Amino acid sequence: MKIVATSNSEGLSSKVSSILGIPLSRINRRRFADGELYVRVEEPLDEAIVVGSTYPDSGIIDILLTSDAAHNAGAKRIILVVPYFGYARQDAMFQQYEAVSAKILSELFIERFEKVFVVNMHSPEGMAFLGKKGLEIRAEAVIAKQVKEDGNDVVISPDDGFREEGENISKIAGLPSIYLNKKRVSDTKVEITIPEGATVKDKIVALADDMISTGGTILESSKVLKQNGAKAINVYCVHGLFVSGTSRYAGFVDSISTTDTVEGPFSKMTVSEIVASSIKKYIES
Repeated sequence: MKIVATSNSEGLSSKVSSILGIPLSRINRRRFADGELYVRVEEPLDEAIVVGSTYPDSGIIDILLTSDAAHNAGAKRIILVVPYFGYARQDAMFQQYEAVSAKILSELFIERFEKVFVVNMHSPEGMAFLGKKGLEIRAEAVIAKQVKEDGNDVVISPDDGFREEGENISKIAGLPSIYLNKKRVSDTKVEITIPEGATVKDKIVALADDMISTGGTILESSKVLKQNGAKAINVYCVHGLFVSGTSRYAGFVDSISTTDTVEGPFSKMTVSEIVASSIKKYIES
């Protein structure tokens, strides 16, 4: 068995390889003149663990071609680890005739892989599309460890959607928790308020969410928390995309920490241990 990394998950793959003692497969990956991806596994395989996020969405093609290369190299058993499962937010038809992207990706993966591990799927409905082949790995304990080490006073969720996870983080870290009230005004604008009776005055705040995409919710939450006297705001998330950059957080956010599900400059936490543990438990069962 070998771990086969896609191009956007090489760092995480290397860490998981080291923890499990499963070597990385040698792979040749390049682009043709028209930009199309070429993938070749450079050695025979009997079993393979493919590790690849779907962000950016070129990662989807990378996963599919990498799995086919592993199959053509002789792998009879191929497992997939998706650190970040993009397209999961479209998990239903919200308007007539829409494509349900979470369902389509799940069908592609179910067809090609024995098991599909996903770190913090954005919605329960998304995991449901994977059926019995899907297994979710939750990263709240990873965030809680960092939250505690950073000396925060309280864990705050930016809305009710991450309330349960925020409470789990706070329990593990041994801290109180608050969730903010969010009202979406438009696709790009939200209104944030602090619940009545809650206070953040002179507190070091851990503002935690599962994913930061445009970062609008985190920015508005940080502004409100600063206006209400927060001493410092440390932002934490599992998946950090930051498609609008981070410069606009200046003056509101004191630090940003993400996991390495999407590898980037703020990946101060790693999910490698929980991913490795889940893989080990599965392959030894």
